[in-house]
Amino acid sequence: MDKKIAVTCDKNNHLTDFAGLSHIIIFEHDDTEWKIRKRFPFDFSNVKTTQEIRDYTRNLILKLDDCKIIASMSINGLIYNVFDRMRFAIFEIDSLDDSMLDKIIADIHHNFHEMNNNVPTVTTPVETTSGIYYLDLIKLQNAHPDISSKKALRSFIDNKPFVRLDLVCSHIPAWLKSPEYDKKLDIATRRSGSSLLVSIGKKCLE
Repeated sequence: MDKKIAVTCDKNNHLTDFAGLSHIIIFEHDDTEWKIRKRFPFDFSNVKTTQEIRDYTRNLILKLDDCKIIASMSINGLIYNVFDRMRFAIFEIDSLDDSMLDKIIADIHHNFHEMNNNVPTVTTPVETTSGIYYLDLIKLQNAHPDISSKKALRSFIDNKPFVRLDLVCSHIPAWLKSPEYDKKLDIATRRSGSSLLVSIGKKCLE
């Protein structure tokens, strides 16, 4: 399991909650020590509606790349629900140091089998906000090698109305590059470490 933890911090790099959030720090353990992998500004100060909270949280998740652990002084309500729906490991902590980060990883390892038994892997795209869907193909195929990308996505793409489908994968499935889909889909990609983040939208066909 990758040892990457995203933490909510204030402008002084101190642990905070989402109300005091100034930026996110992603810590990564390199088998020797914890180091800062990524740091970027983010806040919810201008967010007013429940839809904006969902959208901002989803945008934050995209910026976390392949990190699937979030830690904060407090996390609840809609923000918690969005992270939970995206299968994040969620931690409320009261301090930020190496020992706390170690404890988070230890807790995850301890509960790993229970979590796998209690939380089934998502096998179809999940709607995160209205018209926008998400699926982690890497996680899906690790858990279910028998489920191909075509089996997981083709019926959804062919039959489900959607604004955008966001995927985490190792490469673009070859069948999505076929003439059948090339003429009706817009596909944008960006690399994130060993993963590929893919956004798919439907072209407007006259």
